[in-house]
Amino acid sequence: MRRFLLGLLCALLSASCMPVMEGQDIDLSGQEVRLTFLHTSDIHSRLIPYDFAPLKTDTDLGIIPEAGPFGGATRLGAILKRERNRAERVLHLDSGDCFQGAPIFNVNSGEAEFRFLSKMRLDAAVIGNHEFDAGLANFVQKARDFATFPLMAANYYWDSPKDPGNEQAALNSEPYVIRNVQGLKVGIIGMANISSLNSLVEGGNSLQATPLEQNEAARAYVEMLRPVVDLIVVVSHLGLTEDQDLIRGYEAYYEYERARPFIERDRDQWKVMEWADPDLEGNPKAVVKVFIPGVSGLDVIMGGHLHVVLNPPQELTDPSGRKVVLVHSGAFAKYVGRMDMVVKVPRTEERTLDGAEVSSHSYRAFPLDGLWCNEAMRAWYRDNFWNPGQFINAPGVREAIAQCQQQEDRETTDLLQPYMLGMDFNLQLTSIFSYAPRDVARRNTSSGGDSPLGNITADSMRKRRAVEAEMALTNSLGIRDNLYAGVVTQEAMFNVFPFENTINIMYLSGTEVQEMFDFVAERSASRGCVSQAQVSGARFTMDCAQVQLNDLRIPCDPARNASDCPQEEREGHAPWQCIADQDGERCYAHPATDISINGNPINPNGMYRVAVNDYIAKGGSGFSVLKRNTTRQETGISLRDSLIGYMQNFCTCDDVNAGRETSKTGERCGTLIEGKWVVDDQTRNFCAKAQEFEDALARTVGDCTCRQLLNIPAEEAAARCHVEDPAEIQSTCNVPAGPYTGRCNCRDALSGLQECGSVTRQLETFCENPTEMPIANAIEDGRIGRRVK
Repeated sequence: MRRFLLGLLCALLSASCMPVMEGQDIDLSGQEVRLTFLHTSDIHSRLIPYDFAPLKTDTDLGIIPEAGPFGGATRLGAILKRERNRAERVLHLDSGDCFQGAPIFNVNSGEAEFRFLSKMRLDAAVIGNHEFDAGLANFVQKARDFATFPLMAANYYWDSPKDPGNEQAALNSEPYVIRNVQGLKVGIIGMANISSLNSLVEGGNSLQATPLEQNEAARAYVEMLRPVVDLIVVVSHLGLTEDQDLIRGYEAYYEYERARPFIERDRDQWKVMEWADPDLEGNPKAVVKVFIPGVSGLDVIMGGHLHVVLNPPQELTDPSGRKVVLVHSGAFAKYVGRMDMVVKVPRTEERTLDGAEVSSHSYRAFPLDGLWCNEAMRAWYRDNFWNPGQFINAPGVREAIAQCQQQEDRETTDLLQPYMLGMDFNLQLTSIFSYAPRDVARRNTSSGGDSPLGNITADSMRKRRAVEAEMALTNSLGIRDNLYAGVVTQEAMFNVFPFENTINIMYLSGTEVQEMFDFVAERSASRGCVSQAQVSGARFTMDCAQVQLNDLRIPCDPARNASDCPQEEREGHAPWQCIADQDGERCYAHPATDISINGNPINPNGMYRVAVNDYIAKGGSGFSVLKRNTTRQETGISLRDSLIGYMQNFCTCDDVNAGRETSKTGERCGTLIEGKWVVDDQTRNFCAKAQEFEDALARTVGDCTCRQLLNIPAEEAAARCHVEDPAEIQSTCNVPAGPYTGRCNCRDALSGLQECGSVTRQLETFCENPTEMPIANAIEDGRIGRRVK
């Protein structure tokens, strides 16, 4: 708390050292003027267009599923420049996390992202939690060398720049900036993320920063800026709920000694809701529940972190009755947000500390798909019903996509060219190692338990040579994307695993395994009872209903052996225990039940060899039970390489069509269902069609194969292959569409159609021999159950 107070004191004292406000000093008193905000957030290194399966929320916001690939800096740059030219007074603000999420970051550590945003004349950005993924020193170096815009964090108190561990972060970030936009003075405060930085604690952490309580940090800067600006904008990476808490206030727990200065001050007092232990009321070291009031005086919050779009924006009311507009504009370069405001500037003689007034606002999110520049074509899609594959083949659609491609920002293309060449050379992103007949989902959308991609990820960790653990566990959020139907490339795997996580081996007792699964159940219960971990070699049930009962903290008497805990409807729940709590004893039952490892019930006194990723092994995502364990062994094997190697051993269509039970490497074909290995009908049908396509390419007509005659007119083919009747070629070489590559079918790819993009020699080889490629097949198999009642 001393550092907390010191941070606020420094903020207030710095009022006499206001930065110089750039821009024209125009007298706008008594006028209504328009101000435009361009908003980006959570770009996550998606500077190159990418494929994904749009959700309904995406299509509702205007993304056309058949107009992929999506995102990309060249489109993003074109829209930013276009909208900047269409407005008079413009501010472009970014809500953080431009780092991490695509291979360009793995190779260049953020240089390309900062250079691109600098080219776009970004006015200010808040620091996101992923900006530190390559370390504090990397962030500082990239900010110093490549960012021409300010990076803000008003709620971080950096240690002294003289400390070698600080990397001079305080000199390369600032709490706020002021922009003079043709006479309209706008104060911009950056509120950086705290909730996702588990290492960001009070003092002595790797970032050399102490987090400040968000509402008090914002309140201090608002009080300082209000006398000299017309509007105050918060650019936030706190998250949606925390953005709302800035205005509405929220409840928190503090030691009374720490909270007392804010409880006893003259205004904006914290309100004591209750004492954690009534018997300790008045004790300075006792814990109190307080209500921290919202901040008055803000006009706009432009938020990020949770990857949502608020369209229309939310309108919140601050404690003084002032309206505050809250905007989020999505993630992964899928959208650019534009908000237009009409701002009423008071006359000089009528001016108060409230500054100018936002009298109206409108918002729009521009989707970045292949038709980003053509509103007429987008309206045509929106106003009609289309079957899958129908719209892309409709008249004029491909031509419209090509026209939009010609309008992408060439300056950005030139900027990215060397980075793209470097990625191709270093990572071989187009390498193909498997084929997915259907999407392999990272999330379970039916039961909320294990997911198809999560299962094979954990299986690959457990079975990896030199690991060979009894069970494996990885956090669900570490798997960042699906594997989409089509060829599975190295680039796709970087999208799935953008972080350089590795496999660690640990030895856990049965009691520790129980605690670990209890934590998974508790963490999942707060997220809709959707599993926050993926496992292999183990099965368990998340009892989310029990988590809610535990949270009631029902008091009990230890002498009664939990008989005084609720006994109704306990079938299937773990037995009650009476455990010590911070204010006495309470009823508790394990929320993870039915735990088995390799088919055997968990032995509390046993010892298990467990494979986990290095992030959670060090306590990431709250896995404190792993952080306490001292047996961690680093293997250096990345999760990405582990899954690639595992999938390369899967069965091919040749194996499936021949009825083999295993691949050449001994991996079982299909999935274990009720004790039997079963190849599903969809995979069998795909393999049959893949063989049909391969056979069709190999058919001969005259001196040629049908493969050689793709996209050649029948008359020319007849002359080349010494065939008298061209109709013979048409009847013989009626080649089916073939496997879908991820952008088009194999027949079109081999024919050189423009919509297929660049067709590599490896993709050609796959299309010519699709039955030889391992099949990425996975399902959810019920290894993680859940109970919600």
